[in-house]
Amino acid sequence: MRPDFYRRARTFGLKIPNILNLVESGASADAVESIYPSTTYPAHATLVTGVPPRVHGICSHLASLDPTEAARPWHWLAQAIHVPALWSTARVKRLRTAAISWPVSVGAPIDYNIPEIWDPAAPDPHQDYQTVARHSTPELFEELSRALKPVFAHAKPDRLRGEAALYLWEKYRPALLMVHFVGYDQQAHRHGPVSREALAAVEQADAEIGCLCEAATGADPVTMVVLSDHGFVAVDKEVAPLVVFVEEGLFDSNAEGKPELRRLGAVHAGGSFAVYWLEEPTADERRSLARALKRLGATGAVAEVVDRARLKSLGADPDAELMLEAAPGYCFSNRLNGPVVRDSVKDRGTHGHLPMRAGLEASFIVAGPGVAAGKNLGRIRLTQVAPTLARELGVSPDMLASETEPVDLA
Repeated sequence: MRPDFYRRARTFGLKIPNILNLVESGASADAVESIYPSTTYPAHATLVTGVPPRVHGICSHLASLDPTEAARPWHWLAQAIHVPALWSTARVKRLRTAAISWPVSVGAPIDYNIPEIWDPAAPDPHQDYQTVARHSTPELFEELSRALKPVFAHAKPDRLRGEAALYLWEKYRPALLMVHFVGYDQQAHRHGPVSREALAAVEQADAEIGCLCEAATGADPVTMVVLSDHGFVAVDKEVAPLVVFVEEGLFDSNAEGKPELRRLGAVHAGGSFAVYWLEEPTADERRSLARALKRLGATGAVAEVVDRARLKSLGADPDAELMLEAAPGYCFSNRLNGPVVRDSVKDRGTHGHLPMRAGLEASFIVAGPGVAAGKNLGRIRLTQVAPTLARELGVSPDMLASETEPVDLA
């Protein structure tokens, strides 16, 4: 969710009364600068740790660097996070925690956890309930399935997640409850960031937030936080760097003539594309990569080649040789054949670019005891979120590895 949706809701014709009520009654940011790449899994790990990908270790959404692999696993496992997260600091303080579909949370020390995970070969990840059930808190998925049976068959993912969060709140009263809504991301990719379908998904998320706000109203004070991991920009062209890499001989061929991994790994992330040397390259291979980059640059689809020094300054992947930054209107794909550039077939919106690009800003809204009503927080960084939430949770931000200061909400 982009912050201009709640700063200029009327401009977009958005009916989001619950989000706007939280903005009015609490503090909110004009913009939150995300991390690089500005994608879901690295950003969600930053949201709970307060450090950039280079430190927490989740540097991309994919756990496999092999672009020829048919079904690539994602970074689902919490053990891949190298530093303390909010849920582990809460456990030290003996605070009860719960999460619904939070990325990179499989196996996390969360008391009531339904993580986000699926079989990468599944045709529809949102229908792969068996994989989710196997990795959830024992017996919790079955418990929720029985409780949500009236809506289970026909509800959209965000409705299910909202109902599951309500159930966990009402039954277990966790000190920290996290829920990941995905409808806007799906529709913004498919139809564009400000399409009718995408804006309707924001309104659906607002309805779920309203239900959670209503349930949280009571004698005990509750802090409500609405945040996002990145923004979204429109695209209409797709560029496939792997096509050029194959043509430049950077991949082998198998018995069927299909590209096969050699020394070059890659991860596409919408607005960015990371390249890795999996083994020390030969001089010829380095020259081949240089030729490929020159060819890609000539298409106009690449705005910048982000080198290792720049990646370090951005707190991005220490293992990447470089990352390609997409030019406005372009997104990267993992295609291995076909034209290098074509009209976008799948996406009309994307993210993953450098976080300072306009439209990639994330959102942050907090309302609760001690939070100043109507306070404008200006522009903040995604790394400030976890220390801020730790303080709101009554946990010392020093328990995290973050070096950023909490946001002043008073």
